Amino acid sequence: IPNLEDVSYSREATIAAMTDYYTFLTRMYMNDSQIVYPPSEGWPSIVNADPAALRSLGKSDEVLSLLAHLPYIRRPGNWNDDVDAIPDYPFAEWPDLISSLVKGWETGKNLRSHTEGVSFTSVAPPHVVGLVDGGHEATPVIVLDTELGIIHWEDYTYPWNIGKNWETVDWDFDDEVSQEEADWRHSATAWAIPDFFEVLKDEYRSMNWIPINAHTVYGSREEWNETSMVAMLRSIYKEHGWPDVVAYRKSECLEAVRNAVVKSHPDSVCSRG
Repeated sequence: IPNLEDVSYSREATIAAMTDYYTFLTRMYMNDSQIVYPPSEGWPSIVNADPAALRSLGKSDEVLSLLAHLPYIRRPGNWNDDVDAIPDYPFAEWPDLISSLVKGWETGKNLRSHTEGVSFTSVAPPHVVGLVDGGHEATPVIVLDTELGIIHWEDYTYPWNIGKNWETVDWDFDDEVSQEEADWRHSATAWAIPDFFEVLKDEYRSMNWIPINAHTVYGSREEWNETSMVAMLRSIYKEHGWPDVVAYRKSECLEAVRNAVVKSHPDSVCSRG
């Protein structure tokens, strides 16, 4: 298990890892148009934002610079058109969230709580930022640390025991960190940032996470997802070349998945998209 001193943060490497992850998702199920990329100078809603509004978010300059230059999965603002980046949940579209902050529609406290979880946001340092925007208690807490170069996932073993093929990072206690923050970090598994996105990709490759259309991803270990449906979907993806992204026939596969779910498991049909 690597220690923190074996891991470092790089803005360029972080952007590259997230970009690669989104490219992977478009090859499997997302539409290319669902990913948006920043102009070279960064997202205008962040780089041109009112400084006082940005300060209310309580984030470091590096966090804001990173957010200004990341690609994002487009969030049109309604559930029907949202896109899952992991089962059941979209990633935060920070340019839009910060625009809401500047307009006074959201507060910095609310945005932190929505993206970092209630338990962590009270102890989170300015150099971390949440990646998932669910806005309720069950939302997975996934936070990226721009000083340590790691991503924490709180309670990641439920409902999916993921990341078995990738080494986690051993977070060492820091005397400068509060006991509350140390306790939280010890309770939340951490990976180096590039490794984290490889962990997610492995879940799709192994079909533990199964898209049923361009918007919706089911976790195959969810209690309500029948074993027969999981086996059926895995078979369809395999028949269409997955996980070989070169051989994979995306459009044909998603159409076959849709037809099979409608016919065999109509109660699991999702209206999104």
